[in-house]
Amino acid sequence: MKPTFIASEIRLFFDFTWRDWSATLIPGLIVATWAVQRASLPAWNVVRFVPWTTFYTYFFNLSNQIVGIEEDRINKPGRPLPSGQITVQGAKRRWAITSAAFLCTALSNSRLIPQTLTWAATTAFLCLTPYGGHWFGKNVVAMSLGTWALLSGIYSSIAETTPVEERSFAVVSIWVGLASQIQDLRDIDGDKVVGRKTLPIVAGAERSRWYISFAFLPLGYAALWAGGVVSVAPMSLTAAHGLLAYRALSGTDARYDHKTYMLLAYLFSYVLVIPIWCDMK
Repeated sequence: MKPTFIASEIRLFFDFTWRDWSATLIPGLIVATWAVQRASLPAWNVVRFVPWTTFYTYFFNLSNQIVGIEEDRINKPGRPLPSGQITVQGAKRRWAITSAAFLCTALSNSRLIPQTLTWAATTAFLCLTPYGGHWFGKNVVAMSLGTWALLSGIYSSIAETTPVEERSFAVVSIWVGLASQIQDLRDIDGDKVVGRKTLPIVAGAERSRWYISFAFLPLGYAALWAGGVVSVAPMSLTAAHGLLAYRALSGTDARYDHKTYMLLAYLFSYVLVIPIWCDMK
């Protein structure tokens, strides 16, 4: 029996987006729980973050993968476009529908308009300009803005943010933008093909590992310290950053570096929990 249209579309959505779930679904549940608790809403309101976050994720992955087919042939050949699971024209049709749905979701809740426009502009910056392929633009700028849009958007889909939440989201977003240089250690070959200027390409693979371990990760740690996050869990955060620095410095292949990046993704959720837990006490 052939799969139904809906089932095939769900599978296609999964194949396009599953790599980003650890950085969207888990943080989404954390932030949504915080919003429900702060606004004293019934627990079922937690699920209200799902539609906007789904379109946020699908919109970006379609945009990124449509323009990144040649890179994916090297770094991620199993993705839908390089594997032939879907045509470019088919991906563009889904992009148009997803973009419209993303915008409509924001228009139905005016609190989401700034985050939606920020993410649309950030995605365009990454996919359509050469600056989005440079290590500073790609990570320090775009990852910071994108993380803020995600966290603030998830919260805003349920309740109105206050300076308390926005300060926490800003601190965590700066940390992500600095620490996410780690992700480029695993994608050097594909990034060279498309002409990106990531840190490992600009500085060299070995030197970039030193920069990440002794500059970017410490700067990210300093941002968390300045934001009062480190003081809540100093031992665990210090140990986690030490482990990331060690792994970044000692990596030898893309698979090892991918595992290091996944550790960073899980640390992202932990870092996010800390200010929320303190606020709930």
